[in-house]
Amino acid sequence: MSPGFIATRILVAPMIVSALFAAAPVFAADVLPLTTAQKANLGIATVAAATQSASPALTYPARVTLPPASVRVVAAAGAGLVTQLHVQAGDTVKRGAPLVTLSMPGLADAQNALTQARLKSQLAAGNAARDEKLFSEGLIAESRLRATQSEAQSARASLAAAQTALSMLGAGKVSGSAITLTAPIAGVVTESAAEPGQRVDAGMALVKVADVSKLALEIPLSSAQSRQVAVGQSVTVVGSAASGRITALLPQLSASQSVLARASLADPQKLLRPGQSVQAAIVGAQSAQSLTVPAAALVWKSSAAYVFVETARGFTPTPVKLIRQNASQSEVTGLATDSRVAVKGVAALKAQWLGE
Repeated sequence: MSPGFIATRILVAPMIVSALFAAAPVFAADVLPLTTAQKANLGIATVAAATQSASPALTYPARVTLPPASVRVVAAAGAGLVTQLHVQAGDTVKRGAPLVTLSMPGLADAQNALTQARLKSQLAAGNAARDEKLFSEGLIAESRLRATQSEAQSARASLAAAQTALSMLGAGKVSGSAITLTAPIAGVVTESAAEPGQRVDAGMALVKVADVSKLALEIPLSSAQSRQVAVGQSVTVVGSAASGRITALLPQLSASQSVLARASLADPQKLLRPGQSVQAAIVGAQSAQSLTVPAAALVWKSSAAYVFVETARGFTPTPVKLIRQNASQSEVTGLATDSRVAVKGVAALKAQWLGE
């Protein structure tokens, strides 16, 4: 293939565009005249700008998550042996339902110490009450009353310490040296890390329970899109009755250079699951003057946005103000409500407009 042939092929498209536009003289610098045949040859197609009584809901890819506040972790409060696992991942549990039973050698000693501390506290309190009566009748010295009151205070402190020591071994149903840890909330078991016969240490997470009626959305946005979203805007999930509001826009960029928007989410139909990919529609603020056009209709001259509006004589490059945009839609102002804009063949129109 000769170099001359290659050069000829490269110049074909611009030459066709120039020839088509040259067929009719330009009436004004801001009007690009075209006949019906020229529009067809250039593949130009138009659509009507959509009128909205309110700012439209633009959709973005999103992921359903569990907010941290809806998750509870049940952990071993001391060293022990897993003797029974009452649930597994995916089980629905009520508050107080048994989750896992542990055998803990120190549990019986802690219970015995609590019982002894309770008895001593009761005895000391009785002695203090008796001596207060005797002192009021003038039968004992004040020093004896002070001594019994001090003993009562010391016994109460020992009882509180014994109660704390037992509670630190875990909250649940205690039987001898075994304790059955229970669900702190109603929800679904999302993770079970324990197995019967397994030895566990203090602080080891055994079961996670989540309230799946309280979900959240994570919506990655480009930097430009994030400037069009604000805390408090309404969010819906396409194809479901779930809805919520934007609660935060993270200040830092993610590894993919996107801004993460977080939204609360109520799912009355209970169709969504954590980790599910969905399409989130973010509703903009009220704007009776805004119109929606396909994102492909926008062209840029420097930093200004334009669309090519169809007229009786051809196409007019018209400046617009971009309110919001996603991959397929753009919300703009500056257009008449009956405008039709070019969505195909836009590159050819731009080339003729800018003289490229």
